[in-house]
Amino acid sequence: MGLQDENGNGQVRMKLTIGEHAGFCFGVRRAVLKAFECAEKQLPCVTLGPLIHNPQEVERLRQAGIRSVDSLDEVASGETVIIRSHGVTPEVYAQCEARGIPVIDATCPHVAHIHQLVQAYSEDGGAVVIVGEADHPEVVGIAGWAHGAVFILPDAHAAEEADLPERAMVVAQTTIRRDRFESVLQVLRRRVPNLTERMTICAATSQRQQEAERLSAQADVMVVVGGKNSSNTQKLLETCCLRCPKSILVETPEDVPSDLAGENDSVALTAGASTPQWLLEQVRERIEENSQNTH
Repeated sequence: MGLQDENGNGQVRMKLTIGEHAGFCFGVRRAVLKAFECAEKQLPCVTLGPLIHNPQEVERLRQAGIRSVDSLDEVASGETVIIRSHGVTPEVYAQCEARGIPVIDATCPHVAHIHQLVQAYSEDGGAVVIVGEADHPEVVGIAGWAHGAVFILPDAHAAEEADLPERAMVVAQTTIRRDRFESVLQVLRRRVPNLTERMTICAATSQRQQEAERLSAQADVMVVVGGKNSSNTQKLLETCCLRCPKSILVETPEDVPSDLAGENDSVALTAGASTPQWLLEQVRERIEENSQNTH
């Protein structure tokens, strides 16, 4: 029996909807294209840290000759370093220059803009508040561009507990959920008399989250495709779980349960910003195959 799509085609009554904003965002797509261009030109390149938080795409890059290193000490003579979309601190650029290591900068333009905001605001000693996860590479990079004090706040509770200054600028990790940023802002507006607010959540992130909210509210089963180590994928899953109790994260087609959905269920599919289109398609195909075999 065939699978019914949004237009009602096919015979099986299960409905499968795929989010329009699922998969690679602009910054990730740009970084991946730069890396594969290097591979095509047979330019010896390494990425400083995994280029994106998707093990399957990182493996494709490795097979194409683009390996990942954890530090500049691992870069061999003649190799070029690709700076991933998360961005890095100024010290990394300085170390590359001092060692004569060529750089291909794939920092997402949105992240680079935050670097500029932080650098400019903190030049006269102004404190910077980053709403995000302290160990996320993007946040680490942003913090490195500040000249003065930096406060990294993951949530409103942390904002209540922090010893905040009288004057500060607040920015957001580009992939953080908007409701979390807003909850921190409410605390900062009360506790920081001179607060400069900069909404730096990526528009693509907001679109993907809003779409996930809508799809999960309408679906019986919500499938989020992405790497388990991907911050934005985990945030998408959190968003979906609030509205659809049967929300699951799958990293590969093999993770799709054979009994994912009933015959009359509606299934919605979205993917994190680090999920390649080919992987999203493989998961979609597996869902269709399972439906045909089950019903």
